[in-house]
Amino acid sequence: MICKMGCVLLFAAVVAAQGGGGFYAFPDRTPKTAIEKTVAKLLPSLVKVHGASGLKTIQSYSTGILVSDKGHVLTLDLILIQEERTKVVLHDGTVCQVEVYPADETYGVRILKIKDEDLKKLKQPLVPLTIAKEQKHRNGTFVVSIGNCFRLAEFSEKLSVTLGVIVSRMRSGLRYHLQDVDYGGELIVTDAPNNPGHYGGGLFTVGGEWIGLNTKIVESTETNSQVSAAIPTGELIGYIQRCITRGKAGAVEPERAVKVVPVFHGIELFDHGRRVSPPAYVERVARGSPGRTAGLRPDDLIVQIDRKVVHTCKDFNLIMEKYKPGQTITVTFKRGRKVSQTELKLAEVK
Repeated sequence: MICKMGCVLLFAAVVAAQGGGGFYAFPDRTPKTAIEKTVAKLLPSLVKVHGASGLKTIQSYSTGILVSDKGHVLTLDLILIQEERTKVVLHDGTVCQVEVYPADETYGVRILKIKDEDLKKLKQPLVPLTIAKEQKHRNGTFVVSIGNCFRLAEFSEKLSVTLGVIVSRMRSGLRYHLQDVDYGGELIVTDAPNNPGHYGGGLFTVGGEWIGLNTKIVESTETNSQVSAAIPTGELIGYIQRCITRGKAGAVEPERAVKVVPVFHGIELFDHGRRVSPPAYVERVARGSPGRTAGLRPDDLIVQIDRKVVHTCKDFNLIMEKYKPGQTITVTFKRGRKVSQTELKLAEVK
């Protein structure tokens, strides 16, 4: 039975695994609807991830997606994933130990590699997923999210499914990966709930196209609300391919010799080496500087640069490091009780 949009869909309940195939506590009927057929086709490509815990606020379970027939599993980089303490459970209930690859810090994802000795014991070939090269999905596109919701599935029990639509794409002012970051790519926002256990699971179209990797619940610092989101799979192709072809060494992208040119804005903030970085209040603005031309004054409180939220002086400096001379930014600031915006063209430090 398929629930309405946003409800949890459980394709099977308790599984008592016996012999090779096992049996279900109640008959597992043949998929009938188009969505049921899509889910049935996708389930063998997802795994349950179990790792370390010990704290009440940290779940020891999540989900992962097979991305190669050599046993590479893509999942979210979570605290529970630790070397020698992490294992994955395949669709048929087989438990495998994994090797943990270095995480991709840009997107907060990680590759797990099923150990060779466990690969040799598998009775069935792995069913990896591939990523479509071009993905253009509009808001309102129906999606299917699959994961181990609240650890309801154990061994060969089937994963949970939530249904929804793509609500929007965003990357501004998000609290992701337990800290404020300027996320490098757009997040797909859906109304299909990312419940605990869904993290690292897959987001698919009703036709079965893999379009996203489920993140943890994302908190918008602008609206003080929580949303379910996924990292577009197209952003992760490079990391996945490097890991598959070059192993652990490929997980760490070689550093590129990029010349960093500091920008000049002429804004000095009221930050004097305190232990905790204070709010980004302007202390002074240099004469003839881009900041002075933009109309900024002492005591202005900078709250946003473009659409990136600025909470502290540290945030301001980190954001400025990502711009180049000649670029024009929009600065949102508070003067007294009034909030205003101004355009500021960055210059090169002389």
